[in-house]
Amino acid sequence: MRRIDKNSPEYEFVRQLIDNITCVVCSGEYSETDISILGQQEEVWMLMVSCPHCATQAIILAVIKEHEQVEILTELTPEELERAGDIPTISTDDVLDIYRFLRDFDGDFRELFKEDLGEV
Repeated sequence: MRRIDKNSPEYEFVRQLIDNITCVVCSGEYSETDISILGQQEEVWMLMVSCPHCATQAIILAVIKEHEQVEILTELTPEELERAGDIPTISTDDVLDIYRFLRDFDGDFRELFKEDLGEV
């Protein structure tokens, strides 16, 4: 088991990893001092993380494929995919708004869409 050295070639990989994961128990963030490399075999890295907030330990298996193009699988047409890229990201407020709406929604879609259907 070895700690991450900022001058090592794997430092950028670990830096990117900790920017994208949090503790599964308390959602605490990790720093490079919280991660140890247990080993690597070809594309598979085995790391151990220790949460500085709740002391939970976990093992991470990460598959890293360098210089490989990721294929996007979708049923969208190229035009639809391009339009989807222009849609703004969903904010926390958006999620709260839909939560509140669904919490109070009685399930009557006819009533909900009656103006759109031309009903009075």
